[in-house]
Amino acid sequence: MPLERLGLIFMARGRPKKWFMLQMWRLQQVAQVLTLVLLAVNLSLQLWGYIKWRGEVLGSYAGVFVIFLILAAVIYAFAIIWDMRLKMWREQTAVLIEKNPYMKEKMSPKEIAVYAMTWLPVLDHLGKNDPVLKDYADNLRKWLKREANEDAFAAKELEDILSHMGSERKDLFSLKDK
Repeated sequence: MPLERLGLIFMARGRPKKWFMLQMWRLQQVAQVLTLVLLAVNLSLQLWGYIKWRGEVLGSYAGVFVIFLILAAVIYAFAIIWDMRLKMWREQTAVLIEKNPYMKEKMSPKEIAVYAMTWLPVLDHLGKNDPVLKDYADNLRKWLKREANEDAFAAKELEDILSHMGSERKDLFSLKDK
């Protein structure tokens, strides 16, 4: 259904809060770019009002366009300096990696996939000889199974991870009881 793909139908799934958060995210993504464009247009029009009396060399709105291009170049130069010299994205990435302190027990779908495909088989293999490691493997399997099945979003993301890997086999996650 095309409307469902756009995220416009949300009550059928009973998650209006998640739907509103998705819409807020969409607006925030567009707002960053539009804010810069509107700022440059606004400043161009204001500055043109102050300098148009100096001469009509470029015409009425061509001058506004030239001022807009100068402002866009200044904003872009500042963005390049911000990225290449100040490297603020590194700190932003560090903050994004630190999870919400109230959601420490939740795992992301990528974490579920990594734990299920790497650590769980290792613990299962080592747990054949060590009952303590077998207990760890069982506890990790329960946690991963709960995380994968508790949230429909996580289940869909796990399917996407498998399809990205080129495999539709859910047994790669080995979340079945042993």
